[in-house]
Amino acid sequence: MILRKIITNLLWMGKTNRKVSSLLVLGLLLMSNAVLYAQNHNLTIKVLDSVQLPVGNATIKINFKSRFADSTGIISTLLTKGKYRIVVSAVGHYTATHNITINSDTTIQVFLRSRESLLQNVVVSAKRNIMRNQISVHSLEMAQIQKLPVILGEVDPLKTITLLPGVKNGGEASAGIYVRGGGPDQNLVLLDGIPVYNPNHLLGFFSVFNGDAVKNIEVIKGGMPAEYGGRLSSVIAVNTRDGNKDSVKASGGIGLISSRLSLEGPLLKKRSSFVISARRTYIDQVARLIAPDSIGSNGYFFYDINAKADYIINNNNALYLTFYTGKDDFTFADNDNDGPSREFNAIWGNTIIGLTWKQQLNKYWKHELSVVRNDFNLNSQIKFSTNGFVFSSGLTDHQVKNDWVYTPANWIRWKGGFQYTWHSFRPGAGNSTAGVQEFKSQINDQYAREAAGYVSTDINVTTRLNVIAGLRYSYFNQVGPTERVIYGPDGAPTGETEYFKRGERIARYHYPEPRINLLYKLPEAASLKLSYTRTIQYLHLATTSAATFPSDLWVPASRLIQPGKAEQIAAGYFKGFGNGKYELNVEAYYKTMTNQLEFKPGARLLLNQNIEGEMIFGSGKAYGIELFLQKKTGKLTGWIGYTLSRAERTFTDMNEGKAFPYRYDRTHDVSVVANYNLGKKWEASAVFVYGTGNALTMPTGRFVYSLGYNVRDQEPIFTNISQYDKINDYRMPAYHRFDIAFTYTPKPHSTKRFKSNWVFSLYNVYNRRNPYFIYIDVDEDDRTVQGKQVFLFPVLPGVTWNFKF
Repeated sequence: MILRKIITNLLWMGKTNRKVSSLLVLGLLLMSNAVLYAQNHNLTIKVLDSVQLPVGNATIKINFKSRFADSTGIISTLLTKGKYRIVVSAVGHYTATHNITINSDTTIQVFLRSRESLLQNVVVSAKRNIMRNQISVHSLEMAQIQKLPVILGEVDPLKTITLLPGVKNGGEASAGIYVRGGGPDQNLVLLDGIPVYNPNHLLGFFSVFNGDAVKNIEVIKGGMPAEYGGRLSSVIAVNTRDGNKDSVKASGGIGLISSRLSLEGPLLKKRSSFVISARRTYIDQVARLIAPDSIGSNGYFFYDINAKADYIINNNNALYLTFYTGKDDFTFADNDNDGPSREFNAIWGNTIIGLTWKQQLNKYWKHELSVVRNDFNLNSQIKFSTNGFVFSSGLTDHQVKNDWVYTPANWIRWKGGFQYTWHSFRPGAGNSTAGVQEFKSQINDQYAREAAGYVSTDINVTTRLNVIAGLRYSYFNQVGPTERVIYGPDGAPTGETEYFKRGERIARYHYPEPRINLLYKLPEAASLKLSYTRTIQYLHLATTSAATFPSDLWVPASRLIQPGKAEQIAAGYFKGFGNGKYELNVEAYYKTMTNQLEFKPGARLLLNQNIEGEMIFGSGKAYGIELFLQKKTGKLTGWIGYTLSRAERTFTDMNEGKAFPYRYDRTHDVSVVANYNLGKKWEASAVFVYGTGNALTMPTGRFVYSLGYNVRDQEPIFTNISQYDKINDYRMPAYHRFDIAFTYTPKPHSTKRFKSNWVFSLYNVYNRRNPYFIYIDVDEDDRTVQGKQVFLFPVLPGVTWNFKF
């Protein structure tokens, strides 16, 4: 408007001096054109905490328009010349505000001050999740997880995610996590981007993730980004925290069954740091002190060590090293004087190491390069008198992956990359001894190469519509050296074998995996989201039990074992209200699965060279509705989750080819999580869960079968055989439980270096007898048959002392 008035006045002046006015008008028009088409300048913001550690996924408002930093705390955007107000916030940190002027390409560092307390007050922006184009995702910070009541006071990030809608466990002490109708092997569990094949201790009572080492955990149930693959159902990404670059600090805790200790500090001040966390149970040691005669050599313990180091080379380059090792050791010995001695010993664990280089090439390009080694090993030994049996198995991965991000403008971003994995499978080896004689049975090792490349784009089509479209292309090749059993057209082994040389191809598969996510922003902090995902899985977990017992085997796709495939569509409505205090998510999904694997009744998994012949293949589908209501701020925080779902399987050779409920199909699943600040020193938390009972197959009748005639006793021999009808047509009683915990901080506002608190908890407050399994009890004398259930946990108290200095 001002420019228009100036031009009008100059035209009026032109009546007296037309030549001068014409030159002035031309100059002003050129200037106005330059203003309208001013050059954009790049603004890079690096978000750091008070000890110069990156603060990932921070929310950044530039003139009240929200953007989000990446996992390294960096964001780059294009802006015109001018003045801008920047507000930066992140979970567990105080908000920072800066006013800047952009005249050229600019890089600034924003430092956020941590909310210093042992258990931080968590404030999560509802708008961030609502306006983020990622459906079916949940993120939990350790500050949230540490407040919740847990069994025996042992904080477990992996168990906590089963309180989210669409994520279920198999019941008491079950190791498996089941996401939207998928199996426990269909979850891609990552530790700092490194796959973890056995994420459990104590047959599933606890996970391998030490809470002191973990920063946050993210669960992706649908709309999987193109950079992830290799599993059908979900991504469970556990991220560990960085060490303190300024001073040495220690923290830990002492509980009823385990203790833990963490140490962190600078390697090079302000540039490099380390953090190491160790944990060990001491049930075995306490039991031997209390009752050495009855315990004897029996016992169980586990330990794990998490370590991480980082080195900030310069403003554009950084190195990160992640290490984990853990072991479970279980021993049972029966040295009964009345009979032969018996002993069982099992040792299993993971060892993981990965090195990542992160580089910001310029204002448009950045990339990450990672090299990884992953080992899982199991050794079991059974002794009976002079006879012995040894079983060992394992899996080793060597992986390299490279990811690139290109941001040419603030409305579009490209991502691409590749990964290559060399798998080595050790399916089992055994030997037995009897006196001086020895027999060995060796199962052939197997090898495979897995690779994938991907590209995706994130485009703001309009101010309301965002599209993320990607394509992942995966490749799998089973190779020698190995010896393979030859199967006939009917799937039965022919008795012949064939040998493959090193690197020789046995079976090869490759598939495209398209992905698309749509986000449409609605007025008043609301949005609609839609996604389609296709995933391929080339590795299968060979198991016949509910818990991922360490004798279970990972087997690769082969000529007979086809890769698993899944397609999922998800849609949701997301709404924030109450000035960001509340968030409501409503999602619906439909998923189909093919090449699902089951084992024939009585299948032998251990030391079986013909394991492929023990399998049958079918399909499955799952669909449901999930509701999630969360309160994020105030004295009372928490969430309510509800899932209404159906999961089923169909196998030609089972249930007359008719669909039947998946074992962990759960029609109704409810979780209520609450945290309440009682005052300066006390906090309370509670959890209530309810779920429809698991499906299982029960006998519908029994009949007598003649085995022959005992000539010596002059009487016939009979046995009773159970008769079954439909598969999984019976339901266990519903599972429900109420837990409560109180956190006491003696000196919450102490300025001293040493801080501590106490956590008191009660697991299963009203002593619900949730069934672990059901068995049939037959009384031959009374001729009665009765089903009986076994439960594990009554009311269990827990107490943990946490400290930090």
